[in-house]
Amino acid sequence: MRKAGDIITSLFRERFGPEFMESARSSADLFSSWARIVTEVWPRTSEDGAADIPAVAVHSRIRELERGFLLVEADHPGWIQILQTKQKELLTAVQRRYPELNIRGLAFKLSKEPFPPPAAEEPIAENQEELEEQEDPQEDQTRIGHTKPKDEEFYAALKGLEKTIKQRNRNR
Repeated sequence: MRKAGDIITSLFRERFGPEFMESARSSADLFSSWARIVTEVWPRTSEDGAADIPAVAVHSRIRELERGFLLVEADHPGWIQILQTKQKELLTAVQRRYPELNIRGLAFKLSKEPFPPPAAEEPIAENQEELEEQEDPQEDQTRIGHTKPKDEEFYAALKGLEKTIKQRNRNR
């Protein structure tokens, strides 16, 4: 007996051809690879020497791919500004990984809803008492519905951005 997924795959392959299937597979992979792409542009290592995901990858995600443009959304305007500083490098990394998708540009937008906290960073409770002591993520919401940035890297990046803007304004 064949699985439903195998039947659907064969129907799509017969109807649209293998090129469509490869493009669909690449598109699906693109959406799940955002953290790897950002890490390629902003390589970081933790104190123990392991690869570390940059905070900007946690606070942004690919929203859609349409007509050759990749729409990336972020949960705070500051993260959009930080992403824009590396827009060319991000586009180059995406194009290098997915040349078959013919991505010509990146666009950024502010997310209307807060992002869920990353699963890897969530503390794991050993027992019910610890679970009750853990912070409620809903308590840490601002009035507009976005999680308050707690991360020192974010503020350091904003300070760097401010310094760069001031230097550019002085040189004009």
